[in-house]
Amino acid sequence: MPAQANILEIRRTTEIMVEPDGLAMLLDHDRIDPAADEGWPEERLLLGECVLLDGDRAVGFGRLIWDAHTDDLPRVIDLAFAPGFRAPFFVDTLEQELIAEYATEAEGGEVVRGHDGRLIDITRAAMTEGRHMSAYGQRRPRA
Repeated sequence: MPAQANILEIRRTTEIMVEPDGLAMLLDHDRIDPAADEGWPEERLLLGECVLLDGDRAVGFGRLIWDAHTDDLPRVIDLAFAPGFRAPFFVDTLEQELIAEYATEAEGGEVVRGHDGRLIDITRAAMTEGRHMSAYGQRRPRA
């Protein structure tokens, strides 16, 4: 009898109470681009953070940050995937979820730098997410 397969899910870290198994290992050993030792400036804003879960185990992770004190754009950083989960589908899906989370406010502007440096115009997503959230009273409409 084959082992039961878990359903993969992406969760925002604000939705989970306990750090998933393997998250530290992902960040230490499985980043797509090894982290530069840039520290975490006081003005840096964390605007999105998601984890890809296989049951209780973290198999993917990413953040969307904005260094508000610089002229840089909001950007996706710290993408990390366990072996076997580094496929373009998982990378793109996690990045899209981070952008969707950010788009509810889009306080750093409507262009985001993807994990690979490409510029991503999120104008449509920001409008869609903003309208959706304002319908639930969670966001003020833009002027």
